[in-house]
Amino acid sequence: MFDSLLMAFSLYSRIPVPQAEWNDRSMRFCICFLPLVGAVIGLVQYGLFHCLDFLQAGPVLRGTFLAFLPVFLSGGIHMDGFLDTCDAIHSWKGPEERLRILKDPHVGAFAVIGGLLYCLLAAGIWSEAASAQSVSLCLVFVISRSLSAAAALAFPKAKKDGMLRQETDPAAKGAVTAMAAVSAAAAALMILSGGLPGLCGVIASLAMLAFYYKTASVLFGGTTGDLAGWFLQLCELVSAAAIVLGSLGMAAV
Repeated sequence: MFDSLLMAFSLYSRIPVPQAEWNDRSMRFCICFLPLVGAVIGLVQYGLFHCLDFLQAGPVLRGTFLAFLPVFLSGGIHMDGFLDTCDAIHSWKGPEERLRILKDPHVGAFAVIGGLLYCLLAAGIWSEAASAQSVSLCLVFVISRSLSAAAALAFPKAKKDGMLRQETDPAAKGAVTAMAAVSAAAAALMILSGGLPGLCGVIASLAMLAFYYKTASVLFGGTTGDLAGWFLQLCELVSAAAIVLGSLGMAAV
């Protein structure tokens, strides 16, 4: 179990941990610790949020740092999937060609455009974030990863091999239920800490999960590791946007 924890942090983040032995036994619970990785990232993000507030940093600097930190701590593994998926979706090809594009190491125009737009939106969202919503915003990193893990385990796979198969095939029985429970707990905390804006974030994350399922099924014939990263990044962005916009809307009323 402890090796699974270390593997999760080694695989899904750049947070330094001791080296673990990689085998089928330790892989059984690896993906189950993905939400814990999100919790640590959220905790660091929370600390940076209030540190920048204490220093009275301007909105541009605050937004830039808070948009940068999660990608830095994750090692870019999920952003890599987001960029690859942007290229594949906008190729307007069939499922087989889209899957081939996901494996292509080259970066296309739509990946660059998608990445730039994502960074701009993320920086803008975090620059408008209020201190009262900091807890619910940082819980986004937990709920996005728990939903991503549950989907990786439950959704049909597009390929018979690949990294996602290696991560999910050895997973322990009940892992989907465990991830669903973590998602529900994170959603409850998000609502309790954030009120109506927190509820907006939960609804947005569930809407993105439905969108993820439809996109993976129709355009790719199932999910892959890159699509899991694409969903995770979109879930973080859209859920955070829903919380911030919900908070701004309440303040304007």
